[in-house]
Amino acid sequence: MEALIKQTTAYNIFCREAASGRLAHAYMISFEDGAYLREALKIFAVRFFGEDGGIAARIARESYPDCRIFPEPGKKFNAEAAAALAEDCAMRPSEGDKKLYAISSFEECSPIVQNKLLKMIEEPPEGVAFILGAASLAPVLPTILSRVRLLEIPPFSPEQIYSALCRKNGGGPLALQAAESCGGVFSVAEAFAGGQYFEVHTAAWEILSASDAGEAGLISLKYGDSKYKRQILAEAQRMCLAAARALQSGGTGDGDVRALTAKLGLPALLRGAELFGEAMRDLKFNAYYPALLFGAMLTLIQENDRWQKLSE
Repeated sequence: MEALIKQTTAYNIFCREAASGRLAHAYMISFEDGAYLREALKIFAVRFFGEDGGIAARIARESYPDCRIFPEPGKKFNAEAAAALAEDCAMRPSEGDKKLYAISSFEECSPIVQNKLLKMIEEPPEGVAFILGAASLAPVLPTILSRVRLLEIPPFSPEQIYSALCRKNGGGPLALQAAESCGGVFSVAEAFAGGQYFEVHTAAWEILSASDAGEAGLISLKYGDSKYKRQILAEAQRMCLAAARALQSGGTGDGDVRALTAKLGLPALLRGAELFGEAMRDLKFNAYYPALLFGAMLTLIQENDRWQKLSE
């Protein structure tokens, strides 16, 4: 994860501001991978303190007293934790001349708790800074967002994910498919590479197999509550592109790709890749997933029907 984070524009901006002495007193790191959000905040925290080897190791262990990471593992940041932070915030640094508070999964904080933190984040004591992390910005109050320096880490590319899987786990038979279908989220890619990929692949195949509006409606409801929403869309897009490449090269592909090329023509496959890409972007803004999925499926069905009639 460290190699992935250090490649990002967000991290490079943070490094430049640290090197020039222009660090803001409060940052919000937007990072969709909630499973690795806490680790990502630690990487930024290490740079905040100058990447000293001894301090870095203590931050990783969460034992450096001038870098407090909230909430406790397995818990949410609640009013009690906010009160503890406020009390600690008033105390001088233990070892250096500055203190940092990192709060992971900030999107899970209630509006009441966020409001309790507002004054501290806006006007912290001298030498105190905050790094907040959120997997989604939608639940974060606008008043909080207006008082922080926002750094967004977008989904990683399939190439970046694949390289990271190879570095960590040596790749594996599902590594490439996992990298292409995880929606740019490394923890999801790990789960897929470990065997959960077929759940998402099956869902994407059903979506692409829908032949009319009624079937599309049932399938969109079936997968409306899936925990792999973005990844199902990414897999559907990947399958459309794989089938389109097969047709463009004069072949039909193998397995599901062959079945897909028999069902959808090249124009529909290319349009499908666009539709599922657009759906992934819309999902980021809290679009209603079943409706989003149904709209993409219905448009793809209509597009394929249109091209089939033109080719007759």
